[in-house]
Amino acid sequence: MVLLIMINGIKKFMSLISFFTTIPTGYNDIVSASESFYLIPLVGLIEGSIICLVSYALIFRPIIDASILLLSHIVLTGGLHLDGFADYSDVIGSGKSGEGSIKIAKDPRKGSFAVIFTALLIIIRFSTLCVLFKNYQALLLSYLIGLEGSYVISSLSKPPKYQGLGRLFIKKSKDKKLILINALAYFIIIFSITYLLKDIYVLIPQLSLLSIPFILKDSERRFGYVNGDVLGFTIETVEVTSLLLFSVI
Repeated sequence: MVLLIMINGIKKFMSLISFFTTIPTGYNDIVSASESFYLIPLVGLIEGSIICLVSYALIFRPIIDASILLLSHIVLTGGLHLDGFADYSDVIGSGKSGEGSIKIAKDPRKGSFAVIFTALLIIIRFSTLCVLFKNYQALLLSYLIGLEGSYVISSLSKPPKYQGLGRLFIKKSKDKKLILINALAYFIIIFSITYLLKDIYVLIPQLSLLSIPFILKDSERRFGYVNGDVLGFTIETVEVTSLLLFSVI
């Protein structure tokens, strides 16, 4: 019985990896992925570790290495979070709220604000990667913090009124026991990294999570809830802010 539960849990986690990355795990059930959403810090570790391995293998000039790391990021995530970032950027740029903002977010076409905001995000990420391309703790922690940010904002927000992928994950983030497990896993990982590196400065990028209350307030003002686009926007924003903070320190 215990073995079956463990196997089922592993399958759900494999689905979570498939949803947030392009890694072919063989499992891609969305419901199962949402049920293991609380384990998102582990996905962050996996993503960050892969990017660190790519960085370790690079031997070119910083600008070339940064370009390859940026491409690796897009390939690894499938551009999923970047797409959400672009959609919500259009909503922000429009200044609209209510039905008008929802209509813009659902429009498959990308507007000028999506192009501008996304281009700026990519430029900032590329610039920080030029500085941090061999800073493995910075690369690892940015993915860990970014994905954890998606769980934090989900647990604090209202789910969308319509059926969508984001709604499943947001609804599953409300279980208090799973929130506790998520927080415990996240802090154990952060503490372990801090202890192993003996560098308290790795805690400073955690400040990037302070952007979440502002994103949450803005989303609830425009939509009345948080949706999948906002989750993608949060992940990209927190990741890049984390890299910026690492660049400063």
